[in-house]
Amino acid sequence: PRYLAEFCYRFNRRFWEPQMFNRMITACLNAQTVTFSELRQ
Repeated sequence: PRYLAEFCYRFNRRFWEPQMFNRMITACLNAQTVTFSELRQ
């Protein structure tokens, strides 16, 4: 089941390849800042 889910995910994402960089930048800009001390908790 896990292998099939991974296959479906990658298969569907192949259509998004031209938009992938812009989507990644948008996700980075919208993410909340996490400090190093918060990561260590």
